[in-house]
Amino acid sequence: MERLNKEEMELLLSQGKKEPCISIYMPTKKGRERAKENSTRFKNLLAKAEEQLESWSLEPAEKSNLLDSAKKLISDSYYWANQSEGLAYFIADGFSQYYRLPVQFEEMSVVRKTFHIKPLFTLLSSDGQFYILALSQKDARLMRGTQTTVEEMDLSKLIEKFEVEFVDEIPAQFLQFHTGAPESAGTRTAIYFGHGGEIDSLMRERLLNYFRFIDREIQGLLDGNNSPLILACVDYLTPLYKTSSKYPLLFEDNIKGNPENLSAGELHQKAWEIVKPYFQEKQETAKKRYHELKGTGKTSNDILEILPAAYHGRISELFVTPGVQQWGRYDPAKEEISLNENPQDGSGGEDLIDMAVAKTFLSNGTVYAVDSGQMPDTAPVAAVYRW
Repeated sequence: MERLNKEEMELLLSQGKKEPCISIYMPTKKGRERAKENSTRFKNLLAKAEEQLESWSLEPAEKSNLLDSAKKLISDSYYWANQSEGLAYFIADGFSQYYRLPVQFEEMSVVRKTFHIKPLFTLLSSDGQFYILALSQKDARLMRGTQTTVEEMDLSKLIEKFEVEFVDEIPAQFLQFHTGAPESAGTRTAIYFGHGGEIDSLMRERLLNYFRFIDREIQGLLDGNNSPLILACVDYLTPLYKTSSKYPLLFEDNIKGNPENLSAGELHQKAWEIVKPYFQEKQETAKKRYHELKGTGKTSNDILEILPAAYHGRISELFVTPGVQQWGRYDPAKEEISLNENPQDGSGGEDLIDMAVAKTFLSNGTVYAVDSGQMPDTAPVAAVYRW
């Protein structure tokens, strides 16, 4: 599945000068038998986007060029058979990018001056994403999860580095390392990692070097150091890996026992029980901080104040309610904001809350996407400032 991190967000936001920007979200189903259903859904959403483009006064050739690559994808049965839980597809002039993600998106097609990113809150929020590293004598798997979703990540590039670094040092019969690649990537490559008592014959330092390699390489896949990592392995491997790891959010508690026969769903359930209190405490601490600072000038629930602060990197924590929009326009150079309560088309401006989330995320602030009843204030947006 495609990764959605800070670099990808910067890429999406940089396309705002190429208006109009088309954002398509849809739930998807896995497998060849559901490929036609996925394709038809996408075709219908693309048709809705084309209808919205009528208000942008594009020449027929411009519209055709804008939608050409997406329309070609409709007939790609292989692509539609290899999906995750949801698809986010973004189109602008000379730009086309998609993400197959473990999120059941609500179906929508949006044409605006910038890309609509609010449906990505589940993955952008720092209060709900974590990773699972499952290590056994026969396998190594990395999974990314939220409270409700989990996906197994593709480690095919990592295995290539492994072969270069360890092929001469560790005999093949001792290490087996599966890539965890999706079925569409072909047969999974493997290197043997010991069977039964054979692991005791390995030199301790060699095993530590192997774990140091894994720890070093997967950190590039963990989107920085802000998401918890839960280890799943037998007891005698746990202290060795923790000794090797430099990841700051490797949890002390771990999933015990051999993970070989556990599905991604089973590992996700066990991991969530471990990490759930962490997220709850983190969010409650942020809410408490908001209430303590309220009235000091270091908090706000007014989008007219929050958006400029987000552009200046002032926000440390941002609470938002998904599904709520505040339409308008913002000129960062003049710091002028105009609101539009009833936008009918692209002329209504942009979702200002959407913009605040993007800027906070890119400034390494923490975004909490919570239900209205869990907000620290009555408004659908609330912020704690760094200064």
